[in-house]
Amino acid sequence: MEYDPLVDLPGGDNFHDVTALFEDAAEDMQPGALVLAEGVTLLDAMSSFEIGEPRFDSGLALLDKSKPSFNPLAPLTPEEVCWIIDRSFSCEMEWHSGYTLSQTIFSFLYVHSLKDIDPDLVPGDSPPHPDRLRPPELITVILRAAVLGLLKCCDLSWRELNKGNLYDAEDWQSEKCDVPLSEALPVKYICKVLDEACHWLETSAKVQQPWKAMLMDRLMFRKSLIELFETQLSQPHSSLLPTMINLSLQLLHSTMAVPPSEPTPDSPARLAFDPQFPRVIVSYIPLHVIQLPDQAQTWASLEGLLTSLKNVNDLANTAELMTWEISGHLQLWCPQPHSRFPYVRSITQSAFWDGVLVLNKFALKHVVVQFFRETLDISYDAFAQTIMTRWQGAASPPLAQIERNMTQILIAHIKALWYNPSRRRRFCAKSLFDWHELFAVFMDVCVHLAPLQDQKKLDHVRRTRVAVLMCRLSVIREVVLSGFQLSLYTNEERVFAYWYVVQVLEMHLSCIDQLMPGMSNDSNAYFELSYQSQFLTALQSLSIAIFAITAKQTTFSWRRTKLNFLRRYKWAFTPEYEDIDVQPFGHPNFTKFAAACESMQKDEQYLSLDKIALAKEILSCLLTSPDGWAGRWNEERKKFVQKLLDVCIDLQRQLPSTELALTTWDANAFKWDADVHPWFPVISESPSAPPR
Repeated sequence: MEYDPLVDLPGGDNFHDVTALFEDAAEDMQPGALVLAEGVTLLDAMSSFEIGEPRFDSGLALLDKSKPSFNPLAPLTPEEVCWIIDRSFSCEMEWHSGYTLSQTIFSFLYVHSLKDIDPDLVPGDSPPHPDRLRPPELITVILRAAVLGLLKCCDLSWRELNKGNLYDAEDWQSEKCDVPLSEALPVKYICKVLDEACHWLETSAKVQQPWKAMLMDRLMFRKSLIELFETQLSQPHSSLLPTMINLSLQLLHSTMAVPPSEPTPDSPARLAFDPQFPRVIVSYIPLHVIQLPDQAQTWASLEGLLTSLKNVNDLANTAELMTWEISGHLQLWCPQPHSRFPYVRSITQSAFWDGVLVLNKFALKHVVVQFFRETLDISYDAFAQTIMTRWQGAASPPLAQIERNMTQILIAHIKALWYNPSRRRRFCAKSLFDWHELFAVFMDVCVHLAPLQDQKKLDHVRRTRVAVLMCRLSVIREVVLSGFQLSLYTNEERVFAYWYVVQVLEMHLSCIDQLMPGMSNDSNAYFELSYQSQFLTALQSLSIAIFAITAKQTTFSWRRTKLNFLRRYKWAFTPEYEDIDVQPFGHPNFTKFAAACESMQKDEQYLSLDKIALAKEILSCLLTSPDGWAGRWNEERKKFVQKLLDVCIDLQRQLPSTELALTTWDANAFKWDADVHPWFPVISESPSAPPR
């Protein structure tokens, strides 16, 4: 049939040329100017037509046409299949590190070709001259099983990450771009496919050693990961987890032992990964091309992931809140390589609280009971009985409110240890009001209690009030010190931060002094408070020394410093505090800081070096102190103490040996580097180099 433009033109032929109308309307506009109708945004305009920009336009994909087209059934050698499987692990670990599925998993082209390599759909006719070194089953059986296993691992990880413990697009990327991750295929089916692939390798003569063993190791390693992720998703406290993790580590080491050679430049294996392919996938955000890490880095990431899961399993079997807090602080203050994958941080939070039970076996009251036992060395029942016995208020004692508020605050406090550092700092700043509100409740309770008849008897209610204040002060300390780790502070802000930490630590140490009398001298609660007392004293001494040195060297613009102070510590001046009669303890005071700076600049005899020496002496003793509540994490805590001790040694070695020389010493030699220490500076090699 002939095409008639007047009849067949879509919409008919009643068209009018309106080009002149638009030209007249835009006559006074400058090049690049834009006019938008009310309620219409630039995004709306861009979404309404194809703009021809590959970073934004999902309809246009400028792919590299110089490369041969990808053929999923192109014959491969066993070594090439091993290399492809290894590189697929690199895609997976890059997604775990925070890139999108489009940039990582979906750039692996076999993910989009599963139907093409399905043995039930591949034509059965054999080629006239089959290549014995490249049997088709390597693709249709072995590689297909590996790809299905990869997608199922991503699916199981995605389900954990989607629980809401972390923030999508901030901690991880959830966008699937309408590409399936084998969600409809059960774990048992995927494991069966992997077992069948292993059986084919065992019984077939088409693949020779050592490739047979190498492929088997990779398939079994993938199966072990699937079973591990599936178990963690459904049974976070399974007793089988340690055995499963050890098996995965053994298979990983076997896989790492004999790496395959890099494919030749003309090998079809190299076409299996196309970093530009995400351009043809529907995506909501512009994507840049990434380069996959080398294989050694991938294996290190996988080993770090599995080791971190071991740590999660140990925590899941630890009932003490203080141990959770110590472990969480250590991985924040001194993170190990690959220890803060989003998946690990999410599964840790799920292990602690799944929305119903604590540690998958305790009622919510467990956190309150543990707080009293670990911090005050008393039982919660003894505390409640004290209130009931001494209560003189008109209404019933607010035990239910205390228990509810403490539960909410403590659960959120523990979970926040596995937020990303910036998010955790914001959470801590916001939680300070909740701690103050709880402290005010205890103050009100104390007003309505009858005096103790036996003055020698411990006042559990007053001690609990002190313990709540102590917790609040520790959160303030974390808010301030995390600013160093996140490189938030200007020079003037650093001076204030060290001065402020000193004030907060002074109050914290006073709380410890009030809590320790009356404790059993051989209890973990006593050992932990004793440890904290020494550690915080060393921290205070070192903070005083750095404040003294920097205060004498910094020229303040007091107006700018005051504005920075109000901006940085705005959490202390929120109007909610005005609704509570009790004044908050530990809030920053700019007037006192200014007076302290003026006094320090005039004091030429202040012994900064003695403070560093004191900190060094205390930290050295801490390396042999009792564990307290650290438990299995005691060695890691000692490593952090040693890191702080190294800072003291570095400062002692490189600072001028006299206080007089220190007054003219160039403080620009201080270098704040979170990789060296999260809170304190070291001396840079070049004194003229400005601090980071």
